Amino acid sequence: MAFYHCSIKTPKSRDGKFVPGQKHADYINREGEYKNYDDKTEIAAAHAQYINRQNDFAKENFVKKHGQCVYKANRLPKWADGSASKFFLAADIHGRRNSLSYREFEIALQEELTLEQNIEIVNTILNKYKYFQDKYYALAIHDKQATLDSGKKQIHCHIMVSDKIIDDREHTNERPAEQFFKTYCPVNTENGGAKVDRHFSKDSFGKNVTAFRKFYCDVTNAVFKKYGIDKSIDYRSLKMQREEALRQGDYVKAEILNREPEKYLGPIVSGDKNNPVVQNLLECRKLRSERENLIQAANEQEKILKDAQFISKINKSVNEADNIIRKDYSIKSAQIVTLKNSILFLTNQVTEARKNVLTYDAAKKLAKYNLMNKDEKTLMNKLYTLQKQERELQFEIKNTENTTNELSAKLETIQKCISGLKVQLRPVNKKFNETYWKSKITKNANWLLKENAPFRDKLELLQQNLDEQTAKFRELTVANIKNLHKEAYSAKEVKSVLDNLIINVKNSIAYKEQEYKSLLSRVVSPARAREMALDVFTNHQFKELRQTKKEIQKEKVRLEKDAQPILTKKDYAQRVGDSELLNECDIELSKFVSAYKEQLAKEKVMQGKFNELDRLCNTPQGQEKIQSIIDGILTKNSSIKVQFDTVKSSLSSLKTELKSLTSLSVGVNNQVRLDQNSNTKYFIKETAGMNVTTSGSSISSSTNQDIKILAQAFNGMEEVAPLIARIDDNTDEILDYTHLSTVDKKAKQTASILKEFS
Repeated sequence: MAFYHCSIKTPKSRDGKFVPGQKHADYINREGEYKNYDDKTEIAAAHAQYINRQNDFAKENFVKKHGQCVYKANRLPKWADGSASKFFLAADIHGRRNSLSYREFEIALQEELTLEQNIEIVNTILNKYKYFQDKYYALAIHDKQATLDSGKKQIHCHIMVSDKIIDDREHTNERPAEQFFKTYCPVNTENGGAKVDRHFSKDSFGKNVTAFRKFYCDVTNAVFKKYGIDKSIDYRSLKMQREEALRQGDYVKAEILNREPEKYLGPIVSGDKNNPVVQNLLECRKLRSERENLIQAANEQEKILKDAQFISKINKSVNEADNIIRKDYSIKSAQIVTLKNSILFLTNQVTEARKNVLTYDAAKKLAKYNLMNKDEKTLMNKLYTLQKQERELQFEIKNTENTTNELSAKLETIQKCISGLKVQLRPVNKKFNETYWKSKITKNANWLLKENAPFRDKLELLQQNLDEQTAKFRELTVANIKNLHKEAYSAKEVKSVLDNLIINVKNSIAYKEQEYKSLLSRVVSPARAREMALDVFTNHQFKELRQTKKEIQKEKVRLEKDAQPILTKKDYAQRVGDSELLNECDIELSKFVSAYKEQLAKEKVMQGKFNELDRLCNTPQGQEKIQSIIDGILTKNSSIKVQFDTVKSSLSSLKTELKSLTSLSVGVNNQVRLDQNSNTKYFIKETAGMNVTTSGSSISSSTNQDIKILAQAFNGMEEVAPLIARIDDNTDEILDYTHLSTVDKKAKQTASILKEFS
């Protein structure tokens, strides 16, 4: 299971004291005073030897418990002689007293990857993440058995880094240890030490830690993808991951992530399998796994059901279209002929597109086939071939009047071969019934469905177009279409009317938005109504208490903020052991503590009053009275709520119409440019059955309808173009309108330009 863990630590022990860098280096490398680590009752800080599993840290009993060091590397100055312990000892001795002698990065690596692939993750981080590129560091990879699951490994990496920057001076001529760790001097850089990197300083720590965690996850996921492993890790909280899944429409993943995060127990508690807390955690993991399996199973059934409904819908559309175009109609208008041809074309398109669409069952079969080895695929191909022959023979026998013994014998032979192949494939089927393979098949099937989604979308769009054309065809035939005389418009006139329509809709939207904002401030929600009712019932005591609570919280925050500099000074005094300064800090802090206790006392009194009011409100009489007040408020506000909902719906419709009109203006503008040197006008030959909506404007509804149909034709809508005719005012010649292709438009524009200059 892919595992995420990433922490950045500083040299501070549990009691708040600084841990020397040499001790930490010895600890991770199992050197120095950590030679007898397992015999000690206290954990010391020799970290370098600990991470490198050297000396006594390499003993069998220690390695069994804490894991072995499987890889070590470093980038250190020459004077360190490749020893992390020596380098960080120098940091302890020559660095400032309260400075950080090292910073440790601890990251989880992945048991699904080989050691070399995990090393690739670590090296990519060290080589690509900017912070590490100019630093001295030592790293070690540990491989240990998971505490709560004996069947899993917990491979992880420790990286100890000095915040001191390797500058140009250090590259050309390394400083000695005593100078390298000295305080940086911007005035006299030659005599001062190396500069400290503030990348993970207090002010920017949170932001940069998040950035590093994201980088670590991206690198790990890239390595997973590179080696074809269907795993990933995520640095974000479960809540953030669930929100992302919902945005992407992955509701199954969102439901799986809809749980509380697992509480970290620590190595001491985790090591005791009899601890009730540990047993509870293991039981929760088991239940969570069962829940995930149930969600996945329910999702599979839902996909199968949706596939059946989708296929049924496609079949129904094709059958309806086939039935309607086979009827003999006496009406032979151009529009009916065009629609009939369009329906025939779409029917063929739907039939062809359906061949490329995967159902969930088909995706699972294909995923299973892709996961087979070469021999298993050979057997499966033979089985598919024989099953195809079996179906062909069965069809032939069924449609033959006098079935021959030869055909029956051939069918029997094929069926025996099929049975034999199925026996050979039993181990394969048994393997694919295991939990691991089931999960892999499901994930691969989902991936195939995702890849196939454009084909399904195309089929769905074709089916919708087919339904629309079929409905339009039915309307036209029922209405007994007649050719109607229509007024002719030039492209400029169409543009003018359309622009007026857009302006009118925009004005309507502006008016409705003002009305919406006005009503929004007056609409009372049920939660707000309850709050108002509580205030009325308690004679506004609830409101006063809420205000008092805000003031107390504000004062507490102010006290905490004002006391922070003194706490920082006290922390410094404790670290340097300055008792005089420590006493001064305690005296100053006592004032803040006293004031803070006063606020806590006020808060307690206020909470008591809250509780009294709660008890009063929760009595049967109180509940009845409060509900009565709520009902009164909502009833009084109901008319405003109805107005608000109406305005909201109207505003949404207007915005949709504006979007449609604006998109139509693009094609109209193109037609205006094309017709600028001609006297071409356009009119509607047939409009029966056209469902065109109109907005409120001074222009007649009939004119609006004509203009919109013409605009649709100018935008290349194939089903509208046959309804339009064009006439040249100079010759009075009437021609059918066809939407010009891009090449035709460019040719016409070129001809117009040449004509202009000729």
